[in-house]
Amino acid sequence: MRRQGEKRAGNKNLTVMRGIAPLIFILLLFPSCSAAIISINDVFMVSNGTAVANIMINNVSNLGVADINLTFDPSVIHIVSATNSDFDFFHAVIDNSTGIVRMGGMDFGDGLNGDVKLAEIMLEAVGEHGEVSELDLSINELKEAGAVEKSIPATVSNGSAYLNIPPVAVAESVHRYNNVGVNYPCKALFDAFASYDTDGDAIINYTWDFGDGYFGEGQTVGHVYSSYKWNGTGYEPFNVSLTVKDEWGLTNTTSLQVSVYIAGDANGDGVVDIFDAVIVGLEWDSACTSGRWESERADRADLNNDCIVDIFDAVIVGANWEHTAW
Repeated sequence: MRRQGEKRAGNKNLTVMRGIAPLIFILLLFPSCSAAIISINDVFMVSNGTAVANIMINNVSNLGVADINLTFDPSVIHIVSATNSDFDFFHAVIDNSTGIVRMGGMDFGDGLNGDVKLAEIMLEAVGEHGEVSELDLSINELKEAGAVEKSIPATVSNGSAYLNIPPVAVAESVHRYNNVGVNYPCKALFDAFASYDTDGDAIINYTWDFGDGYFGEGQTVGHVYSSYKWNGTGYEPFNVSLTVKDEWGLTNTTSLQVSVYIAGDANGDGVVDIFDAVIVGLEWDSACTSGRWESERADRADLNNDCIVDIFDAVIVGANWEHTAW
């Protein structure tokens, strides 16, 4: 009876597999594909200035015909031209009085595939500084090439035209070399003073991501690292990012890498020993009066980041003698 039950179970499994096999064949023959995406990028420009935006049709197969509308706020921007299409035939009708551009393209070959540029749009700023116009796309027609024009499913990703230039984030680690500062004092210092805004807007916010799950705000900030990253042969830096925001809400982000060693490790070899003590001794009584070290060795010797190499740095080495990063 046991063998008969096993046989019936085997026959049932075989029947299921026979039913699944055609489905697997169909999936292999007709793999699923994502819908095409019609998009226009954000643009930033000064008052009375110009900028270029590309209207793209991405992830498309066998594209033969496209008929797309772009709407905008004519009190903020005007469209100067629509050119440089990947289609064999392209025509655009621009109406700056109502804020509409209608664009049509046709392919005379076997259809366009992949990422296709519908048009390169030249915009002109006619509004005031700080104003924004939405750049909204809508599809009139999107069809495949061939005798039977089959519609192509697609989504749209709209953009915006800003009469403003984003600020520029510039981040600096005041000390190139930092130690874990939980048990022995060492605070990593970061400075965004060199950040700027090209069109004179005020930068109203400085946000820091210290790369260890903690965040801070301010033009200058300090952060105590409670951990380090040792990969078996050396330290890996923390990736720190700075985001600045101007008074109109535009942002810009930059990043930098920051070295963090175990307390007392001056030379970054992962162990606190005589070599670290020697670096401290060689830089004894050195000071960075400007708040920043010009000498790399002195920066390493300043284990507590107080801008002077003295007994406190020597104590950190002694207190952590023979500690390792592994």
